Amino acid sequence: MNRTHWTTLALAAALTLAACGETDDSEPASLDACTLAKEWSACDECYSGDVTCEYGDTSVTEASCHDCQARGALYAALCAAEVTDSRADIEAGATCSDPG
Repeated sequence: MNRTHWTTLALAAALTLAACGETDDSEPASLDACTLAKEWSACDECYSGDVTCEYGDTSVTEASCHDCQARGALYAALCAAEVTDSRADIEAGATCSDPG
């Protein structure tokens, strides 16, 4: 093979390998907020009252069983906003009001 063929072959191989590395970015599943949202997605079915949960500038109010649905909704909102804070920071900084 001549030099042009090798160059073309190398370029084709590089493009193929690059295409194999593509991922679906529609859900940033690697974010800790998304992991928390998935973990808090299954709550008991009860109603303790409306609960507001906050983290940073994000606040959600949900009809909730204790704080489960509200906390899950907060984590889902953080995931949707692609918040990159660590799990420890999110858990330490998230606050929820008592059901009222």
